[in-house]
Amino acid sequence: MQQTPTRGHRQLRKGRRSIPGTYYYLTLTTLNKNPLLATLKTADIIFQAFDWLETHERLRWFCVIVMPDHIHAVIQLGSKQTLSRLIQSFKSHTAKQINACLGRTGSIWQPAYHDHGIRQDESLNAIIEYCYQNPVRSGLVKAAKDYPFWRCKFEME
Repeated sequence: MQQTPTRGHRQLRKGRRSIPGTYYYLTLTTLNKNPLLATLKTADIIFQAFDWLETHERLRWFCVIVMPDHIHAVIQLGSKQTLSRLIQSFKSHTAKQINACLGRTGSIWQPAYHDHGIRQDESLNAIIEYCYQNPVRSGLVKAAKDYPFWRCKFEME
């Protein structure tokens, strides 16, 4: 008798592999889409965490955008790193920092995250442009260049 797969994000991750050197498009969302990231201080915590991970060769980041309730990032996974371990480390560190900054306790992040391995036939530039335009699509600004919580290693516009 064939067993019905268990529902949930862990089931989706079965059989997935992290491939060092691969480019990934990531989305991490706050718990219940709580808009905890909408300040300069919390955005700086996110940016500093990505910088630290890059300094320690756990990833190379190309763009990071901090929306009020989620983050988009385009990264290249480090050589001795799994994506799940990287995300767990990132979430743990930033949750402690954000909670301290906001004077609160409890979970910051949804347990799951979305990742998309960027294949050679996809345009890295198109994915970065999609991230860049996210605040415009969300109605936060009229022009992407006016959104303050954005870092990119490429010139936009």
